[in-house]
Amino acid sequence: MSYIDTLNSKQKANIAIIKDEAIKAGITNPYAIAGMLAIVSKESAFVPKSENLNYSANRLQEVYKLSQKRAKELAGNPQAIGNSIYGGRFGNGDNEGYKFRGRGFNQLTFKDNYLIYGKLANVDIVSNPDNLNTNPLIAAKVLIAYNKKQIDLLKSKGKLKEYNAKNINDFRNEKDATLAFYHITAGVGKSVAYVKGLLNKDSLGGMTKAIARVSDLYNYTVEIVKKNPFPTILITVLLMVSVYSLVKFSNNLIK
Repeated sequence: MSYIDTLNSKQKANIAIIKDEAIKAGITNPYAIAGMLAIVSKESAFVPKSENLNYSANRLQEVYKLSQKRAKELAGNPQAIGNSIYGGRFGNGDNEGYKFRGRGFNQLTFKDNYLIYGKLANVDIVSNPDNLNTNPLIAAKVLIAYNKKQIDLLKSKGKLKEYNAKNINDFRNEKDATLAFYHITAGVGKSVAYVKGLLNKDSLGGMTKAIARVSDLYNYTVEIVKKNPFPTILITVLLMVSVYSLVKFSNNLIK
């Protein structure tokens, strides 16, 4: 059974929204779109939602490397867990860790990120963080803004080339794209060796899910573009008009 066959109509509708917003934002490489969707599949299953912080003590030790004593103190208290692991970091006040926990398609976390990517997407997700969960279009715009900026950052650190790409529209296959988008989700500070190592040893399971699903997502998004090509055609036309206008303006200057 294809991974797509396991999705409901809401999930498929959200995939279409993400695909359309990606194309509108200039992401036209089908491998990039599929790789991004593969990461979303394991982060939120295409349904924007808040991070579930109702962790057991064992899970807190495994994921956040807390001591056994501290993990037992926090276990079963999502608000205390959020404030403990996210509070006082990246723009969060000490008691804002839970407020700015992971949300949306890509589980955006920390107040600084809500500020940065909300501004880039031209949406307000600071005064009302739950906008990331209740409005799939807002969630998609923020997801795209995040991925574009982070891929550029990965490039600036000399790591994008390790995935055989020069920019977000230069991926040549599903695997490289998935690895690159996984890297930015894990953090651009992570090493390429760490990310690629997850192909062989993936204790949390995220990489395994993403790699297993990316081919189905690639085929599905290519198919829905064929069925509804208007967004792609529109972008192409707009680009052609822009280039024509620029050339005409340049010629007028020369005259």
